[in-house]
Amino acid sequence: MEPQLLIVLGILTITVVLIITEFFRIDVVALLAMLSLVWVGAISPTEARSGFSSNAVLAIIGVMVMGRGLYHAGVTERIADFILNIAGTSRSRIIGTVSGTVGVMSGVMQNIGAAALFLPVMTAVSKRQKIPISRLLMPMGFAALLGGTLTMVGTSSLIVLNDLLSSRGLDTFGLLAVTPIGLALLAVGIVYFVVFGDRVFPSNPRERSSASPGQKLLNVWGLNDTIWRCRVPEGSPLIGQSVEASGMGSQFNLNLLRVYDDRAEDYNILEEISFEPGHNIVVQGREEDVRRLIDHFGLNLREEEERTDEDSGWGYLETVIPARSALVGKTLREVALRETYNAQVVLFFSESNVIEDGVADREVQAGDTLVLHGKWENLKFFEESEDFISVTPFKREPASPDKAWYAVTCFAAAIAVVMAFNMPISIGFLTGAVAMILGEVLNVEEAYRAVEWKVVFLISGLIPIGIAMETSGAAGFIAKGMVAGLGGMHPYLILFALGLLMTVFSLIMSNVAATVLMVPLVLQMAGAVDLSAQVLVLQVGLCAANSFILPTHHVNALLMTPGGYAVPDYLKAGSVLSLIFVTVTTTILYFGYL
Repeated sequence: MEPQLLIVLGILTITVVLIITEFFRIDVVALLAMLSLVWVGAISPTEARSGFSSNAVLAIIGVMVMGRGLYHAGVTERIADFILNIAGTSRSRIIGTVSGTVGVMSGVMQNIGAAALFLPVMTAVSKRQKIPISRLLMPMGFAALLGGTLTMVGTSSLIVLNDLLSSRGLDTFGLLAVTPIGLALLAVGIVYFVVFGDRVFPSNPRERSSASPGQKLLNVWGLNDTIWRCRVPEGSPLIGQSVEASGMGSQFNLNLLRVYDDRAEDYNILEEISFEPGHNIVVQGREEDVRRLIDHFGLNLREEEERTDEDSGWGYLETVIPARSALVGKTLREVALRETYNAQVVLFFSESNVIEDGVADREVQAGDTLVLHGKWENLKFFEESEDFISVTPFKREPASPDKAWYAVTCFAAAIAVVMAFNMPISIGFLTGAVAMILGEVLNVEEAYRAVEWKVVFLISGLIPIGIAMETSGAAGFIAKGMVAGLGGMHPYLILFALGLLMTVFSLIMSNVAATVLMVPLVLQMAGAVDLSAQVLVLQVGLCAANSFILPTHHVNALLMTPGGYAVPDYLKAGSVLSLIFVTVTTTILYFGYL
């Protein structure tokens, strides 16, 4: 065995172990593997960079932006309404309805597109029905992968399979040649989701609670007694002073949350503003400090019932810091939430105590609770960020409800372009994303925030591993050894073993690359075993889509962060489904296609 081959196999083994054990974040592991392969000479720097310009990575960026656009336009809420009207409130019926819909859609379009469309829909359903999002996203994503086997254009491995057969002058498969198998896989998968879902799908402990926002949140934390509204009257010494000159923070130990006038027009308190007569100010702090401020500047205290600051567009959000948050170990001063996201921390709860002194310089720890105040349009960042766990969900109107039809048209046109003109999915989806930005469904900053960069780097780092497996001969070595060992076995066992091999390849290299590698080999072995070449290559093409065990497929990677999944979650649920997948395809091919 050549040294280069041994090195590649060694790096692959270490990478798989690190991904499974999660010793490092999996996106970091992927980048380490990519860089290691360059330094040992297994791939060139150009091949290492190819992952960042790959069709899959660019398609995921486009689909994330379009998904955010559909959310902004309120389209996902309407789809969620439709699903709940059909399925009711039963989790099993919701999963069955969505899985069936996504699966059928994946038979005629890219599975990443179907999964991306329903990602924000399932988020909305989760919030409304108080169903853990981790119980919904994984079966939906798995259904998208299963649905790709419904037709010969549903997944890339089956498309390239026909191309390979055609280039060799062999008969190709019709569009619906695999439909019976795909229907069986999808049906068995849905039964698996519904019957065994409670046992195999995680119920993430970081899920949002059912606590209502606004007044209830203030009552729970006792914040009603710390939020005050005052009005600046004529002749007040505060008139003409800036926020800094007023000494609200330095002298009176108060947080200034908001400044607005009688027209409810808000002023950016981070900019240099001067207080004027008629200004309403919202501050947070202890009563004695507020009284000192009122007495010093002659302010008018607003009525008791007005102190909750529940005006339209503003609110409070309770968040918990997860163990892997980038905030852990940093101070609030370093994080600069107020300057960066226009959100003010009104409560810091750590180690079973409310922190009142030195809040800005207190290091954030895993499990700390922050209650934030700001506009909903700013608070939504914290609800969606993986660095915060939003405990208090909130309802808000779509940012661009008048753009709903435009957003749907952009998404549908992106898919139509890919299907009708054989355009790369990345070009189609990026075109749709840019069209939404130009149509002001969302702005550029929101588009950038929509991209889960962890997913981008994960897939970009994994793609060169597949390239190294091909160029070094490691994949061919494994495949030839496997094929050579199949001689003399029962035909059913040969098909089953071939399915298992393709399942392994689907986890460490692209399904297209695995199909291209294996088809010539199984065509050669067809004459030595009691199986037709057509059946063997179909098993190759189908099982190349059997990617459930690790979050290496782009659909699984897309759902990992919003679902709060860890690698063991995929191992637990995906291992059983992978065995079911191989068993179903082997059985139907052996008894129905020979």
